[in-house]
Amino acid sequence: MLYNDAVTMTGGQAHDGPLTPWGISWRAHSEGVKAIALVSDAPDKYAADVQWAPGVTLHHRRELDWVQTKFRKIPGTTLIIYDQTCAAEKRRRRKRNLYPDPAKRLFINSELCEGCGDCEVASNCTALLPKETLLGRKREIDQSACNKDYSCVNGFCPSFVTVLGGGLRKPEPATGTG
Repeated sequence: MLYNDAVTMTGGQAHDGPLTPWGISWRAHSEGVKAIALVSDAPDKYAADVQWAPGVTLHHRRELDWVQTKFRKIPGTTLIIYDQTCAAEKRRRRKRNLYPDPAKRLFINSELCEGCGDCEVASNCTALLPKETLLGRKREIDQSACNKDYSCVNGFCPSFVTVLGGGLRKPEPATGTG
């Protein structure tokens, strides 16, 4: 099976016992759930031989709002299985070299940014922060909070700069003048 991530709960706690998204789908189906969808940042990671409960649909996370809207109209119990490693957990693992760290970073060119906030609407990302400039409020990316999912570029904005293979500078240590 291609699904070999360690099963963890939000916050990275280990889960006891066998628990897979398709196992959850079968359990929910047997209990009468009317509609089941899996939403993931990588729905294509599931092998073709994974046996989902009847009627389960797979969706990329960018379709979450559409799935929620559709399920809201279905009478009875519905279930959305959201399968994605927690963003905070990804950052923790990257710091420990336990999770792949893409060699790509995004920045916002404040001279091009119009401050419209489309990047925030497109991504709902907490790493996008307001930046006060002489030309008004713009946006910037807090690199320490960036999840590197690059969803902020899904907005209509020409101000993004992509850096491949670069790294962040470490600040110079403070020296005492005493």
